[in-house]
Amino acid sequence: MEAVKDAVGSLFGRLPKGQKIRYAVVAGGNISQKAFMPAVAQTTNSIMTALVTDDPEKFDKLAKQYNLKAYKYADFEALLNADEIDALYIATPNWMHRQFAVPALEKGYHVLLEKPMEVSSEDCEAINAAQKKSGAKLLIAYRLHFEPCTLEVYDKIRRGDIGDPRIFTSVFTQPLKENNHRAKHGFDGGPIPDMGPYPINAARNAFGLEPIEVYAFGVKTPGKDALKMEHDTITVILKFPGERIAQLTCGYSAAMSQSYRVIGTKGDILVEPAYLFGP
Repeated sequence: MEAVKDAVGSLFGRLPKGQKIRYAVVAGGNISQKAFMPAVAQTTNSIMTALVTDDPEKFDKLAKQYNLKAYKYADFEALLNADEIDALYIATPNWMHRQFAVPALEKGYHVLLEKPMEVSSEDCEAINAAQKKSGAKLLIAYRLHFEPCTLEVYDKIRRGDIGDPRIFTSVFTQPLKENNHRAKHGFDGGPIPDMGPYPINAARNAFGLEPIEVYAFGVKTPGKDALKMEHDTITVILKFPGERIAQLTCGYSAAMSQSYRVIGTKGDILVEPAYLFGP
């Protein structure tokens, strides 16, 4: 929750005394219910005033719990035309980010958008274009940019505790249930858009550089035909400037595992658990 509070503060900075940003929460899934919505109550500059969801149980239960006006997805434009919000927290499935972020930004509403930004470069560029068109604020809600342990790791690397960082390796897997919405949408719901941002960002920050070459290999685990994607496990190799290399594996068909190791010329750092949040 501290990371959520920091993200909200970074999006808006200082506000006039007594003024609070009115948020709409778009999609009431796990990340909304366990991270964003409880954390808003701990901020001093934000409140929630609206909920957007097509889930009938969440439509009633969450709206009542947080005293929110509820809207269906089909009524999203009506919300944007009402004077009820200043900003939106968007946590829909990954491939639905554009359809809500673009009209909100074009209307001048600030947007806190869950990672990944979208599932294709084209969709991300459309969101950026909408932001530039109105000048509204846009922040990707990647909490590890604020998470204390993660920041401490990067500080140790910058101080030279492990010498020159040369190698990054990571495994991030989970057993995805067959009825999960991510299991039904091919690559867009697959492990790279959903889980890949964690190790990719960890490698980028560990080296302080951007990758210049990429290779990827995917497999489909036998017996996992219910996962409607070509590859349920993918290994990626990234080459960075200075002949540095990162290797990461993300998958939906193995036991929960989340770790990364950064190996330098004088030592190494192992982080485990590395990516997920909990109570």
